[in-house]
Amino acid sequence: MSGEPYLMPDSERIVLDALRAALPGIRCAVYLPTDWQPALRAAGGLVIARRVGGVMKDKRYVDEGMFTVQTYATTRADASLLARRARAGLVRLTFEQFGNAEGYLSHFREATGPFMTTDPMTEAQPDFYRFSANYMIATRPR
Repeated sequence: MSGEPYLMPDSERIVLDALRAALPGIRCAVYLPTDWQPALRAAGGLVIARRVGGVMKDKRYVDEGMFTVQTYATTRADASLLARRARAGLVRLTFEQFGNAEGYLSHFREATGPFMTTDPMTEAQPDFYRFSANYMIATRPR
């Protein structure tokens, strides 16, 4: 942290690092990679997590981001399991106050739990499934 007053940590980086720690061997990214099909098959799943909104809850200490977490797998059961594992990992690591060079996870609140969803890309691929969830995840600076 730079010591600059009111500068919040990169919450997206903290959440991605937490997901990578919770899901070793699973590729976690902010955007769907162009090689998503081979990447998904090679790793047994794929997690896309990005901040889509949120607010600074306390201008000195707490930033609360809304995160969309999407999981992809080659079966519905595996996509569901990966979504539930991602949620469980975020809950556990928030409780443990996981951190990186940016800051720490501080609070986890579920807005919508994991549910199966489709779009034209996944509908065109009958052997790929996607689950989505939305979480409010608070972070605090180091």
